[in-house]
Amino acid sequence: MLQIQNLHYAYHSRPVLHGISLELPAGTLLSLLGRNGAGKSTLLNCIAGLFKPQQGRVLLDGRDTAALNPRELARSVAYVSQNAPHTYRYTILEYVLLGRAARLPLYARPAEADYAVARAALERLGIERLADKIYMETSGGEKQLASIARALVQEPRVILFDEPTSALDYGNAAAILSLMADLAEDGYTVVNTTHNPEPPLLLHGRHPQSQTALLLADGSVRAGGTAEVLTETALQELYQTDLRLLAVPGWPRQVCAHAPLPQRAQT
Repeated sequence: MLQIQNLHYAYHSRPVLHGISLELPAGTLLSLLGRNGAGKSTLLNCIAGLFKPQQGRVLLDGRDTAALNPRELARSVAYVSQNAPHTYRYTILEYVLLGRAARLPLYARPAEADYAVARAALERLGIERLADKIYMETSGGEKQLASIARALVQEPRVILFDEPTSALDYGNAAAILSLMADLAEDGYTVVNTTHNPEPPLLLHGRHPQSQTALLLADGSVRAGGTAEVLTETALQELYQTDLRLLAVPGWPRQVCAHAPLPQRAQT
């Protein structure tokens, strides 16, 4: 169980999060939606222990994560950032193996079993062909997939995805969303952020009841619950724009369509 209790966070003196409270049992798949600056990434950073909130707590199975050392936290929570880190000239396989650090004795080298775990993660994501490529010489989408593989080999209970499909092509984006749903079915708690309502709508088509959504605006919760909170009215108010939710004939899902773009004003 991941619990967030009355969380407040501010950058310097500028409030960013205001009294966020959540309870996410194992197997929950939560999508955080909001405009730029709504506080989505900040909330993930607080859950990951990267930011210390001014008020409130993050609990994992009843234990305050602030009391966990970095090694303990890494065994429980994995964070896939939207920004590809700069690294030494690691191969993709070596980069993914970094995720095993919290599972190894201090100063120990990865064993053959750790290599097997890393290769299995690459295969699960369909990027085993990249194992020997230099991480910094791969595309943005390939880096994103490698970062997800690195999170998987940590064997955490909670996986945080910050804009996980932002650098991926359409096919790979759908594959990652499917993977996130699989992970939730396997008992992981999965939290992802997105600016775009399309990914949670697609996930909702697969798990109408178990997939949840939280709409953030100005650091506060505007709506939350099962993904059925993703109504046309709620999304219009959240994004301050004209859009429609349309049913897809023959498929158990909706798509979000924006109104036609206005013509350029004639001068």
